[in-house]
Amino acid sequence: MSEATFQIDGKNIGENQPAFVIAEIGINHNGDIETAHAMVDAIAESGCDCVKFQTFHADEFCSNEKDTYEYVSQDKIIKESMLEMFRRFELKQEEFAELFVHARERGLAAFSTPTDIAAVDLLADIGVDAYKIGSDDLVYTPFLEYVAKKGKPVIISTGMATLEDVQRAVDVLKKGGLPLEQIAILHCISAYPTPADAIHLNRIPMLQGVFPECIIGFSDHSWGITPALGAVALGARIVEKHFTLDHNMAGPDHRFSADPKQLTDLVREVRVIEQALGQSELVMSKHDQEMAALCHRSVYAASDLPVGKIIELSDLVFQRPGSGLKPYEVKNIVGRQLTGRVDAGTAFDLDMFGDR
Repeated sequence: MSEATFQIDGKNIGENQPAFVIAEIGINHNGDIETAHAMVDAIAESGCDCVKFQTFHADEFCSNEKDTYEYVSQDKIIKESMLEMFRRFELKQEEFAELFVHARERGLAAFSTPTDIAAVDLLADIGVDAYKIGSDDLVYTPFLEYVAKKGKPVIISTGMATLEDVQRAVDVLKKGGLPLEQIAILHCISAYPTPADAIHLNRIPMLQGVFPECIIGFSDHSWGITPALGAVALGARIVEKHFTLDHNMAGPDHRFSADPKQLTDLVREVRVIEQALGQSELVMSKHDQEMAALCHRSVYAASDLPVGKIIELSDLVFQRPGSGLKPYEVKNIVGRQLTGRVDAGTAFDLDMFGDR
């Protein structure tokens, strides 16, 4: 299991740390800076650790206006130019700078997913502590090389990837000078939303085994919050969830994103899961000890027993409470002689017997 730990805006991420919960604004601000600021405030109110953005120049990664994207929004199937859609969702550098200041003032860590070299440099100018590589760019090795040279921790998502793809990406980042301890790998399925039977949370412990020096987490595109809680129970140290102010807003990602109540519930329940995981050593807790004294059985006299009686198993009953001689200690009194009278219902102890 990884001992890796790194920080984003002073918040620790890694083993023996609370799970780092990231609210992904992505494009759910719909290109409106005021909406983005309102989302930052709502995320801060949820108790979340971090807000994440997407920083892109649509004309750089969408090559053709004729390429279309189909999605469900406001209960309608929408089909539109991918390029035009992303142009609509672009934010300016000064707007990102404002959002980062706002997020940090609200106690949130903040970083972003860049999709091109210029976006990486824009984020470097703002002063990010880490970069996110989206699933779509996991195989874009020249881009990974450039990001690695920034010398900041990198979080990669693994949707649309084979294990070979993930290994290649990790190798490229390492070769670029990034220590394995500063690489986080998020299990991810690129289906929007992801049905439960396609989530495959068991890949989280698999990734922990294959990449023991890296931090492992989960980027969740499913309905609700249950899969993310399962991921934490399986050892995910990062949980990323898309966020929206309202599922009914127009856009491709709102319907499967967490709304303010769901995000608040997610953060609260993640902390409950962390408390419930406890320790792996099987020892009795204080609560167990208190209940054992009440609910375990002790050894009692089944009837009135005279002085000098040689105890037989038939002389004994095993009843609550469990504050006396334990049933597994019965071998220590069967065949031994009482030194005094014992009334029916009396709990036995070793002081009632002479020497063997």
